[in-house]
Amino acid sequence: MVTEEDILDKLRCGVELPPLKIRLESALGRPSRTTASVPDALVTVRRGNVKEYQFAAELRSRTSPRVFNEALRVLQNLAAHGQNALLVAPFLREEQLRELEDRQLSGIDLCGNGVVIVPGELLVFRTGQRNQYPDSAPTKYIYRGTTSLVPRVFLCRSEFGSLADIRQEIDSRGGGQLALSTISKALKRLESDLIIERRKGQIRLIQPAKLLDEFARSYELPNASRTVTCSVSSSLRELYKQLRGETSAVLSGGSSVSAYAVMARDEVPVLYCRQIDEILDIWDGQISETNRFVDVELRQVRDTTVYFDRRIDQSTPYASPVQTFLELSTGDKRDREVAEQVRAFILKELPPACQ
Repeated sequence: MVTEEDILDKLRCGVELPPLKIRLESALGRPSRTTASVPDALVTVRRGNVKEYQFAAELRSRTSPRVFNEALRVLQNLAAHGQNALLVAPFLREEQLRELEDRQLSGIDLCGNGVVIVPGELLVFRTGQRNQYPDSAPTKYIYRGTTSLVPRVFLCRSEFGSLADIRQEIDSRGGGQLALSTISKALKRLESDLIIERRKGQIRLIQPAKLLDEFARSYELPNASRTVTCSVSSSLRELYKQLRGETSAVLSGGSSVSAYAVMARDEVPVLYCRQIDEILDIWDGQISETNRFVDVELRQVRDTTVYFDRRIDQSTPYASPVQTFLELSTGDKRDREVAEQVRAFILKELPPACQ
């Protein structure tokens, strides 16, 4: 991970944002983040041999939403004291650069992206360079895999009193017993991303729509280690009744649409299960493996997230609304349109304070 001292070293060598060259003038060693009118460093911004400008620099080793918002407050304070304010970070996304520009503030990264503004004199804006310093922390992946059960549970229940409370809720919905350390790390990332807040002993979801966006951005369809297609001699609903108590069997998100949205589908239903042989034993004598006239497709999937928060309606084991939303989000235009219906269903289920 890039440190603020690493950023200072880069500035000592000089950072380019054509046609500008930015170089460290002095590191001030601000005693604390609370000293908001004192910058971390002073830098010189040179435009060819024409003119130099001095900027008060705020250094940040990360630019998560919370860290970026904190940096904005410092930059605005510096600007209010009559200084040209500049954020320097390993990487700045285009939307962050746009926000800086809207506020008449400056920011550069170590990848070649940036916006530098001197009102009435200078405006340079460059973006499109890839992130050379991706976050290597394990919590980068909290929006997929088993760790994603932590943010997922907030879309089932929006407020908790403790980590143990969260673990119990995850377990009660079929997610198993997660380590408290895993939950703690996930919460730190969610708080950093401004998706939850901790206040007065409560842990509360504050941006459910943003959470769904993060899920959709990170989602990968589950891998099936085995697939079996079958014809059935009785109705599927009757077969589903026989799975009562079998928590490791659930319809795919794509096959669960009718529970949450309006969409006509004539596709063969897909049933996820941890062990296909167990399902075949339960349905013995009522199904036949075949590649023709298929009534149901069984997929052996070990991924815990697909079974989490399944919903039973008239004996049919539907995938959770979140799982349904995510699978549809990876589909074609029609699927994505229906995903928006499911998204609305998820948000409507939450308390008004979260919507």
